[in-house]
Amino acid sequence: MITWIILILLFVWCVYKRTRENGEVKGFPLGLPRGTIRAIVTLLIVSLPLQFLIMDQPIPGIVVNALFIVVAFYFEARKPGEDRLKRIIKELKNPEKHYLEEKRIKKPLYWPKYTVRITLILLLTLIVAISMISGKISTFEATSTIIDVVLIIGLYMIGSIFRGIGVYKERKKLKAQISDMKEVQNMTRFQIMENLMVEKLGWWARKGKFILSMFVLISMIVSLFFYTFNIPGQIISTPDYTLSLEGFLLLIISLYYGIRD
Repeated sequence: MITWIILILLFVWCVYKRTRENGEVKGFPLGLPRGTIRAIVTLLIVSLPLQFLIMDQPIPGIVVNALFIVVAFYFEARKPGEDRLKRIIKELKNPEKHYLEEKRIKKPLYWPKYTVRITLILLLTLIVAISMISGKISTFEATSTIIDVVLIIGLYMIGSIFRGIGVYKERKKLKAQISDMKEVQNMTRFQIMENLMVEKLGWWARKGKFILSMFVLISMIVSLFFYTFNIPGQIISTPDYTLSLEGFLLLIISLYYGIRD
């Protein structure tokens, strides 16, 4: 039940901070700070092995695979190009104001900077410590089958295709915006960039990311429910390979990172 306890504590904390004065962060899922949904999903998956260890149950191989996926991708440094351009423009226009704005930016889960990553490291350390003390360190031996690997890579590639389509459309939109600007030949690159930043956001930027984030969060919660109450939900069952519904829902995280990478 430890994963459920973590989920409830995070939910209560986010609702509390969200409803306080200036707690809403507009433009992001549920009005929470950017990266909050991703942080919650990652914490849930990383804490899931603890639930099996504490209950003295074998850890499913697909849970181990999902653990490796989220750790690898979450610790990868990423900063969207649009955010980088905004930071550059603000820094050039007014460095002091930009510094103050940076200090006021709310971090994922309303926690101080790097707190989520430190928490993940502590959880991983706790998992390893419990595994060694209980003599179950072998639980984390490689358990992937070729089908698991294909599923992980395949879902990530599907996500990447969607991301590529979005990037292609964004490039076309940028070209159209630049061509529609009056006297663009007489504008500096800085002025062009600034004008592009104030353009109205498209549907994906306003709604698509919210839908994607909520879909992934709900998938993780449903998967957690199936694992906690040991509800059978097989998708594939053969003598050589078995894929459960809860396992597949966990691997949705590969699709998510493919789209959001």
